[in-house]
Amino acid sequence: MKKVSVIAAAVVGALASGVVMAEDKVQEGWQVNGYGHLLYNAGESLQLNETWEHRRDYRAAGAAFSGNPNQVEFTVTKGNNYDNGSWSKYVLKTEYGNNEGGNGRGFYGSSGGNDGHLQSGQLEFKEAYVELGDLSMFAEGTSIWTGKRYLNRQAGIMTKEYWKQSSGVGAGVEYKSLGFADNFGFAVVSADVGDGYCVNGSGETVNGKQCGVVSDENQSSTLTSMDLYLYGIQGLGGKFDFDVKYQVRANSDQVRIDKGNPDAADRGIGAGITYSRDYYGLDGWSLTGITYGQGIAATKGTNFGNWNGDWNQDDRSIFFTSYGVLNVTDNFQLGSEIVYWDLKAQDGKQVFGSQETVKRGFIGVTPSYKVSENFRWEGVLTYANETLEDGSRWGREDDSTSFYTATLSPVFTVNADYFGRPQIKPYVTYMSSSDDGYSWSKSSKGSETRFGVEAEIWF
Repeated sequence: MKKVSVIAAAVVGALASGVVMAEDKVQEGWQVNGYGHLLYNAGESLQLNETWEHRRDYRAAGAAFSGNPNQVEFTVTKGNNYDNGSWSKYVLKTEYGNNEGGNGRGFYGSSGGNDGHLQSGQLEFKEAYVELGDLSMFAEGTSIWTGKRYLNRQAGIMTKEYWKQSSGVGAGVEYKSLGFADNFGFAVVSADVGDGYCVNGSGETVNGKQCGVVSDENQSSTLTSMDLYLYGIQGLGGKFDFDVKYQVRANSDQVRIDKGNPDAADRGIGAGITYSRDYYGLDGWSLTGITYGQGIAATKGTNFGNWNGDWNQDDRSIFFTSYGVLNVTDNFQLGSEIVYWDLKAQDGKQVFGSQETVKRGFIGVTPSYKVSENFRWEGVLTYANETLEDGSRWGREDDSTSFYTATLSPVFTVNADYFGRPQIKPYVTYMSSSDDGYSWSKSSKGSETRFGVEAEIWF
């Protein structure tokens, strides 16, 4: 396995849990891990939401669309191994970001320090859970956990969008001594939908109700996902992971009254298969996933959180993705990602407010050439297509719209592998669309070129 594969595996593990495991025991003592994403889009006003929405909707990828200039994460873990063979760990993840926990827009802060008047999110606790393993009353390899967690997260390497996770508060059990698989688990995770997604913080009106205000007429509606998963089954030269999620909603009758929609979903089913191996038979690594979701799970089938609330009972989605990194030579590596997302509304209803069907496709490649240990050239080339039931409802010239982007970056880094971090990356991005009237920003239509600098660090 080349260095990039080792780094990639470490990155995936850190993003999923922030914990380094040694066999079935935890690393003793305190650990601090983290991530930082710092972005400056030169001359762009992030208040106008000119970056993140394109990535979120699978229309583009690259530094110019990575959104938040202020994302800072810290994961603090306390691990202990005991003489009786049991172990424990406490995981606390904090993040300074903004709306959607760092995945949203953000603003450029100033020396006044009062960034809160511009955005709703500040320093937040994203994970806080306790896990106990190998207790004497359970079989060897069994652990139990309780708390707030990002459970079984997976995200694309270019789009950076999470397509699998259960994000919320809950409890679960895992067993890691199956022999034929890496682990088997069951978890129950709950998340409150609350009063809608707020773009500019409390005070904005969403669906006629004020964001951030909870009253008897505007109560939260708790979603619960019951997850069953079996991971790491060897086959076809790689490993298979299987997920099944059954989801329910509390106060569903009241929700239907509040929304004036008798078809608002009160349950859902999601399922997915993930296959990981080398880069499709070549040197490197790849991950392929396909999911199905209906009702509450219609977002992407296996992606559960407080964003699952606004679906009808018979809405459904099919989601497919495949991504990875190819080691072409010692100095040349190629990242790639493919996405297809097919959403269909319940008969007579709409998804995303006004469309009976939405189909999104994305393909992107990221060539990376290592010039020295501290410098590499990176490119990002993407093509995306979005097909709507009626494009005119979204101001489109046609029902089918294509999007094109190209980014070139000189990358200054301490480790010039594909996932080498920390790094500082100036970039220039060109973006265009088959729809001459498509707005990449609020101030212009059609093709556009942007400049900026992005910094990232994992530790």
